Amino acid sequence: MAEGKTADGYQPYRYDDPSASLWSAYLSKSEKYDRTMAQNWKGDMDSILIFAGLFSASVTAFIIESYKTLNPEPSDTTVLLLSQISQQLGLLSTNTSSIPVSPPLLILDQDSFSPPISAIICNVLWFLSLGFSLVSALSATLVEQWTRHYLQSSHSKPTPQDRARISAYLYQGVEKYRMAAIVETIPLLLHISLFLFFAGLIAFLIPVNRGLEFLVLVMLLICCLLYIFITALPIFRLSSPYWTPLSTFSWLVLRKIGLLRRRDTDGNDVPISCPMNEARELEAMEVTPERDQRDLKAMCWTLNSLREDNEFEPFVEVIPSVVSGFDYSAKWLLETLLHHEDISIKLGYRIPRLLASCATGLLHPSVAHKRAITCLKAIWSLTMLSMPKPAAASQSSSYREMLKFREDMFDLLFNVKKAIPSPEVQDHILSASIVVARSLLDMQVGRAHSLEAELLAALETGKPVPTRKGSIDVAHIPFYDKGDVLDASKQRILLLEAQIVSCTEFTTPLPHVMMEAIALHHARAASLAANSAFGLDRKAANEILESVRSLQKTFNQAGFNLALEYVVNMLESDTIPHEAHNTIRRTFFRIDFKKKARKEFTKESQERLVNYLEEAVEYTTTGTTRLPRSILAILFGLTRALSEPTLIVKAISIIENYKKVTSDESVPGILTSLARALPRDTPVSLPLDLFSSHLYTDAKPMRKQTKSRANTLASVSEATLS
Repeated sequence: MAEGKTADGYQPYRYDDPSASLWSAYLSKSEKYDRTMAQNWKGDMDSILIFAGLFSASVTAFIIESYKTLNPEPSDTTVLLLSQISQQLGLLSTNTSSIPVSPPLLILDQDSFSPPISAIICNVLWFLSLGFSLVSALSATLVEQWTRHYLQSSHSKPTPQDRARISAYLYQGVEKYRMAAIVETIPLLLHISLFLFFAGLIAFLIPVNRGLEFLVLVMLLICCLLYIFITALPIFRLSSPYWTPLSTFSWLVLRKIGLLRRRDTDGNDVPISCPMNEARELEAMEVTPERDQRDLKAMCWTLNSLREDNEFEPFVEVIPSVVSGFDYSAKWLLETLLHHEDISIKLGYRIPRLLASCATGLLHPSVAHKRAITCLKAIWSLTMLSMPKPAAASQSSSYREMLKFREDMFDLLFNVKKAIPSPEVQDHILSASIVVARSLLDMQVGRAHSLEAELLAALETGKPVPTRKGSIDVAHIPFYDKGDVLDASKQRILLLEAQIVSCTEFTTPLPHVMMEAIALHHARAASLAANSAFGLDRKAANEILESVRSLQKTFNQAGFNLALEYVVNMLESDTIPHEAHNTIRRTFFRIDFKKKARKEFTKESQERLVNYLEEAVEYTTTGTTRLPRSILAILFGLTRALSEPTLIVKAISIIENYKKVTSDESVPGILTSLARALPRDTPVSLPLDLFSSHLYTDAKPMRKQTKSRANTLASVSEATLS
């Protein structure tokens, strides 16, 4: 015997063969598929065996009675003989004078007996029924044996390579000889047997009772109609759970003759060229509005079932990966669930509620830490989720309804920050609070643009401004009080705008509450100035229009301050916050950096930017800048907000020093842009405003592991003097 071979000549592969891992991947899928197929076949065959056994016994009982009608019974022969003897005795008693000639005895002839047609039909149908039933039982037994043999053969060898090749060989035989079609045919035999039995029952009842015959006939017709209906239903309604073995055959016939067609996603009528199960899968997975609604219904049921926090938490954990994915339908689903009317489903309610459980002190610290990060990642991702606004959002009153998280989120984040003093949690809270603040600011910007468009339309057409939430009921205001109400609203708007411009922290509810108050005052003022009750007051409408445009400039400054708030928090932190690059991009996404808008940024905010830029490009002991290069590139982009010549020159100097030790390709473009922003008569080398640098040195963040700020200022002074 050759070395390495078994007694039967089989030579296995080595266990350390590198291809074993390759075939293991195939086995992990194929064996799971084989087990599922075998379990399904075994379940079907077990049911068939049970029903076929009971049904065959019932049919046999009927056949025992019905086959007697095919031959004359012995009792009928006895009656005929007795009748003949009686007749002969009567003849003897009346003809005693002569010897009678006895007529021949009437012997019953078996060959001359003709059974009724109904008896023949009944027995033929019942014997056929019994035969089909027994064949289906035998076939079911064979299928179970074949399945066991298939599984045993595919698992007979120890190495993955051998098992995989044997499994592939056997499965190709299953497909080649259409074993699946044979398995589907076995239930059809049992169905035929059942209908033959009912048809024979009708024939059996014809000579017995006409009423019973019609009763069974009606029942059979109803069963046949139902059978035809459930056979045809899945052909035209693929989602139907009802089907029969004939459904697949009917589908094949209709497909062959070209009668099966469907509409694709483009609305074209195309023929169907795949089996029924593949067509069902295609219709279920095809991207359509109907599929989106099915997904929503299924997910609503899921969220309703996830009542406990520990059940809901794994669902929240996958939200960031869904948001960052490419499946638009899944993103639409999350957006819809975020604003669902039912609070047991509404993610905008349930996720903050889950996060609030981390600040109760009832959870183990490790559990609270993990849950807090899970919720904060989900809040950040959902806030960053951008979806097309519906048509209803064109009205200014609809913008607030589209908010994902409102001002009370800041209080919740503050409580969690206080309860879990973990640097990782703090970083996630920072990024989440920044994007929530930006979303609130975007909502106000959208409302302002919408109100501006409505006022312009009112001035052009003379039509009143549409009534919206927050507008005042002018019917209850006397005409002579209209001016007082307008003046009061304008004064409050100016006061609140001044407070917002000077605000440096937008991750608290206060500035956003003030913005909401301004929006309500604008809505009321617009209702008074451009309403049909008083007529269009063009002067007041123009004043409100200017106020709305001024508010948009305030929002632009607020967005710039929010970006600076994030930058200073990053500089004060020892670690980079969660998704820092995307978060800072989101903060200045809608900031207007046009030449006219640049002049409207306050000098204080521009000086803060330059100071933060100086801190950001400083090199640490590890040879890296305070902030990563990707974030520095965005921070350089913020320098487009600079309009003060002194600050522009200082920014150029900072970036020039950074350019000497880096190969960042974005730097030349930034320097060119800053140089163009300088007035033409500006000297190439302006002396640095030391007083300004000292005055705003408190704007620089207090950090750990950084060189002394005094040394930084001293080096700047020496460079200036030289």
